[in-house]
Amino acid sequence: MYAIKRELKLNNKERTLMARHAGFKRLVYNYGLSILQRIDYQEFPSSVYQKICLIKRIFTNYTKKTT
Repeated sequence: MYAIKRELKLNNKERTLMARHAGFKRLVYNYGLSILQRIDYQEFPSSVYQKICLIKRIFTNYTKKTT
């Protein structure tokens, strides 16, 4: 097994845009994780699939309310 490393040659504008996307991704991940922990803390009786669907509904409602 072997790996091939590639490097993107980005200008400053592209580099800034990539950093913004990475930061937003981390924010969404942390928010979803906190929702999952609250659901588990309340002992929401359901499967993992149902918990994920609940988190998706929460995200969808949140994004509909914000511009």
